[in-house]
Amino acid sequence: MIHSAPDSTQQQRANTAVLRLAGLQSRDIEKLARDSAMGIAQELMKYGIPIPTKRFRPDVGYVQIDMVIIEEKVSTPEPGMRLQFEVEGNMGVTFNVKLLEFLDDPAGYITDLFKQLGPMRRNVQRMRTHKRAADAAIYRAITQGAANG
Repeated sequence: MIHSAPDSTQQQRANTAVLRLAGLQSRDIEKLARDSAMGIAQELMKYGIPIPTKRFRPDVGYVQIDMVIIEEKVSTPEPGMRLQFEVEGNMGVTFNVKLLEFLDDPAGYITDLFKQLGPMRRNVQRMRTHKRAADAAIYRAITQGAANG
């Protein structure tokens, strides 16, 4: 579960837990997260991955950045960043990055993101192709069936 509403009581509880766990001030966490997100967005822009769109707010290049608190059922709440952008083929991409995991190995984290992006894109294209083929088969069955019947 990701909380991003600034007045959410769940987010306030999660934020308090995060501050206690990390031992940092709220402004320190926010600055660190924002700087990290900007670095990731700049890296994405450097390789020309995001494309211009009106779908997402262009905070850094064509990448929208939001600071969030990530709370999963099996872990404690932790600060994170949500990066959203569009790639070729009218595909929207959303990365939810856990700040503490990112800070453990920033270069490795970026490399893993890039490695995941290619297969994700291929899978989406494959699903779209299969859906188009299925839609076309249904359309043919309906129109040809109606014309013959």
